[in-house]
Amino acid sequence: MAIKAKDISCDIVVVGAGLVGLAAVIALAAQGKRVVLVDSKRNDAGQTKAWDTRIYALTPATENWLQSLGVWSLVDQARVNDVEAMALWNPESETPLHLSAEDANLTKLACIIENNNLLQALWQKVETLDVQIVIGSPCSRVDYADDSVVLSLENGVSIKATLLVAADGANSFVRQQLAIATKTKDFNQAAIVVNYLAEQSHGDVARQWFAAHSTLALLPLPDKHVSMVWSVSTGLAGELLGLSGLQLSERVKMASHDVLGVLKPVSEALSFTLRQTTADSLIGERVVLVGDAAHQVHPMAGQGANLGFRDVIALQALIAGSHHMDDIGEEVFLRQYERVRRADILSMNMLTSGLDSWFSKESDVLKKMTVWGMRQLDKHRIFKKILVKQAVS
Repeated sequence: MAIKAKDISCDIVVVGAGLVGLAAVIALAAQGKRVVLVDSKRNDAGQTKAWDTRIYALTPATENWLQSLGVWSLVDQARVNDVEAMALWNPESETPLHLSAEDANLTKLACIIENNNLLQALWQKVETLDVQIVIGSPCSRVDYADDSVVLSLENGVSIKATLLVAADGANSFVRQQLAIATKTKDFNQAAIVVNYLAEQSHGDVARQWFAAHSTLALLPLPDKHVSMVWSVSTGLAGELLGLSGLQLSERVKMASHDVLGVLKPVSEALSFTLRQTTADSLIGERVVLVGDAAHQVHPMAGQGANLGFRDVIALQALIAGSHHMDDIGEEVFLRQYERVRRADILSMNMLTSGLDSWFSKESDVLKKMTVWGMRQLDKHRIFKKILVKQAVS
């Protein structure tokens, strides 16, 4: 519950009550740390029958971790859909590359879950813990005193901690206070998201069509529903958003080769600008950045949420391996976190940027190579197994 005390002391203060911030609170509190959660907004996660347009493709590794935290059992499973296979089309071929869980001896490749469903489950778990929650007031400054970081809020509350975990999003207040610069790549694209009720069953298959600066994905939701995510140039995005719901569904139907028949819109079309942003440093003095505060990636690979959760997993593992007398806010300790996470983030940035660049090439030779490469992958089970294992790890 929210507290009104003006001065608070704790081991760890987590700023940001999004998915990654809440997961961090749960994971760190489970290690016996005194944790305080801070967010400028109140919890707005509530029950709704409408399908949330914000969805995530969670890997089995992420799902297993959420299970270990006691979160997954609180998720409404009736609104979660497993992905048993993927079908990937390139611009020059009408025959997709099929990747299935069976290729790697797995039961599934991922599961598709709505933001609101997972957010509710995380909040339910947090509220069962001995965690102090301070919500409804923005942060005002970050200071230091006596080997501690001090977070001040506009409502007068002051929180003194050994470590501050910044999970406060792409426009992170904490990151800006510490003057940590970012590198940003603007794709000049926007992602359009809409939920549809499909005429034909999706068969638990996630489908993606790649083209020049365009990636269309139809991700399976329960009861023949699908989540559409279409990443296109900003110019085309404006054109598509100007269409009526039925007109847009016809464009999606055509672009997806009519694989699911008529698509009936069950949500409004939303859009967001696509950028790749990476903090120059993942740590500051007694501060670690996690989730979107540390990195944003192109949604092409659908790995943004998993990447953020892996930040928390890495921090959780480092703290678990430390001695109870160790200073978890010390620079030497935090450098370990940065080393562990930097390679994963770089790899994901290269993957998403590389795919976007590759499929945008006009060269006939490259297009033929793409078709040939995908055909070879489709023929060789061992290569598909390696690719699937990498995707779900």
